[in-house]
Amino acid sequence: MGVLRTLYWLLALTLMAQLSGCLLNRVYAFKEQFCDYQSNFTFVVDDGVSMHMHHPVLRDTDVIWLLGASPTFRTEGTETLEMVYVVEKDIGENAAEYAIPLHLEFQQKNGQMLLRAGIIDKNLSAMITPGLIRETVAHACTAQARMVSRSVHFDLHDLDPDDIPTPQEIVAALGPPNGEATGGMLYRFRLRGAGPEVEKSFARIWLDSTGKKVERVQFRYLIYQLDADFVSGEGSIRIFL
Repeated sequence: MGVLRTLYWLLALTLMAQLSGCLLNRVYAFKEQFCDYQSNFTFVVDDGVSMHMHHPVLRDTDVIWLLGASPTFRTEGTETLEMVYVVEKDIGENAAEYAIPLHLEFQQKNGQMLLRAGIIDKNLSAMITPGLIRETVAHACTAQARMVSRSVHFDLHDLDPDDIPTPQEIVAALGPPNGEATGGMLYRFRLRGAGPEVEKSFARIWLDSTGKKVERVQFRYLIYQLDADFVSGEGSIRIFL
């Protein structure tokens, strides 16, 4: 079984390389920028969180492939491009009120549209706080990759307790939960305008015995899932392909 598993992964990697061309090189270059993220990125925290790339490397086609879905909106100019992904609560009415848009801005360079900025809406930053994002980014370079589970794991022991969201902040941003969960809250989302095959976004929050403190957050946006366990101090990002 060990030999078969090794052959499987070699085949998968070979096919991925053939399909994506230089994509893996650009993804690796993007990941390496986090080793000196203060020189390569600028974070702006206000109503939401934005990340600006000083040295863009990812193309618009890369982002679509990496997110696993076409954008909800796409606005093209001569030198710029904006793509917006809108994930909203899977409810019959007022779904847009609690939507979580992800804005991606691109700049034309050498005939390619390169990702220069990503803006996370305030509804998401109420749950995945700026402090949690900064802590994740700070460990992105040294995070341990696990090929079999397609995930990276990082340390959250240094996270400031003030950067852990409260149940009240989450409900204020996302409204009441629309899913059933034992010992916590569950939100179900879907990509606006997409078919049921991409209905894979959710937010699950575990609470302590008092119901007033968040112990763990698990959030999936399309094919990416962030898991932050504030009790154990462990975090991970997993990719579902």
